[in-house]
Amino acid sequence: MATDVENAAERTGDKLDNAADKAGNAIENTANKAGNAVENTADKAGNLAERTGDKAERAAEKTGDFMDDSLITTKVKAELLDHDAIDSEDISVETEKGVVTLSGFVASQEQIKHAVTETGKVAGVVSVNDKLNVTDNADQSLKEYADDAMVTSAVKAKFLADDVVPGLSVSVETQDGVVQLTGEVENQAQATQAENVAKGVDGVVSVKNDLTIKQS
Repeated sequence: MATDVENAAERTGDKLDNAADKAGNAIENTANKAGNAVENTADKAGNLAERTGDKAERAAEKTGDFMDDSLITTKVKAELLDHDAIDSEDISVETEKGVVTLSGFVASQEQIKHAVTETGKVAGVVSVNDKLNVTDNADQSLKEYADDAMVTSAVKAKFLADDVVPGLSVSVETQDGVVQLTGEVENQAQATQAENVAKGVDGVVSVKNDLTIKQS
């Protein structure tokens, strides 16, 4: 009888030991998981902070570049304005990554030379892109532009006076005497008439007929 009790007690003790071991293992596993979770979260937070820092640094670099370019543009304009041999009123200055582009019109080739030289002396200027023109060329460009505008107006007026062409539905653009017609007309007869009317206007070199016929 005593032996049975001892055996029962021993089995109970073994069960308690096993239960304690399982509980200990469970607690240890839970602690390990919690530790890993905290570590992973910390790693993710660190990576996020690092990426955010990189983005902020790149943004700061871009802003710095923009500010430097703006400063260079301001300095170049001031330098050109202070130079007696340069009429900078019609000179446009743009800067990108230290490359300064000069565009516009001056009175002579000599002024272009001075403008490019003085611009190159400004601190921060990497190179100078010269797109300046002498005034005579500017006058010719303005004349050509005015001629094209007059041709466009004349063609539109002819369309409005024509009984066949729907003048309000046809768009007219002119470049170097070449007239382009776009828009929708009712039929091929209207498209053909529009082209013929445009060809009859003084100053028209050729007509590009891009009119489309409305789908019924």
